[in-house]
Amino acid sequence: MLKRTIEKIIVPVDGSHSCLRAREVAAVIAKKFGSTVTAVHVISHDFMHPELKAHYQLPPLILSELDKSHQKAGRKIIQNAEDFFKEENIPVQTELFRAEDPAEGILQTVEKSNADLLIMGNISETQNNRFALGSVAEKIVLYAKCPVLITKRKTAVRKLLVATDGSEQATKAVDYAVLLCQHFNEAKITLLHVDRLQEVDEFFKLEPKYAQECGEYILSATAERIVGVPYDTRLEFGKPVKTILKVAKEDDFDIIILGSRGESSVKRYLLGSVSADVSMHSQRSVLIVR
Repeated sequence: MLKRTIEKIIVPVDGSHSCLRAREVAAVIAKKFGSTVTAVHVISHDFMHPELKAHYQLPPLILSELDKSHQKAGRKIIQNAEDFFKEENIPVQTELFRAEDPAEGILQTVEKSNADLLIMGNISETQNNRFALGSVAEKIVLYAKCPVLITKRKTAVRKLLVATDGSEQATKAVDYAVLLCQHFNEAKITLLHVDRLQEVDEFFKLEPKYAQECGEYILSATAERIVGVPYDTRLEFGKPVKTILKVAKEDDFDIIILGSRGESSVKRYLLGSVSADVSMHSQRSVLIVR
């Protein structure tokens, strides 16, 4: 059951521009909900990996200096984050620790603290693919046990695009969007359903009339959960990921909100998850709700 508030927010920080945006969004949400923020920095470098360490066999003195350098940088990054949230008058805690795998360290922190929301930048903003997730963010999106907000270019919380397929996971995304709207008076929900049968499966596709009726029914049934906040509905036909990204870009939405499939440990290795693909390629912030 969805909690009616957001008490604990985790924000991984690494000093990058994408993480600075994540801090800003975390501050905005924390102020609205009265949340406590925990800023997390994981000290990690390649030579912490046993295989690389054994292969290159760096002298102990060099390894020691490398560790000291990363620790010094980590302390500065976490101090900057703490100062930022204190200046914003937001209760803040910090965690600085070493881990061979940064994603694993962050996931353990989320589980240990029973966090309500994890907000992070997309980490790897390269010139060739600025909006693609880095490997750390990708792993966290797959395995985090709380909702994950991946911040991209925009930091506002006004225009919320909520994708629904009528599933239980999608209804959780709708409930979370309503919760945000209740605290952000200027926010509005657009409920989007994408019917994929018209384009994806020639043999089993529905007649246009029935596909339209089916889509409208899903939107109508889902919209019953939206009470007391402004919303509209939108029915589109096509490939879900491509269509969601197209609508988000054309209408300049701030955040795309989707439900996680909640797949098993075996199934989550398979490709094709709409939520994972949208978070991977979106130019807008993406909130994945569990």
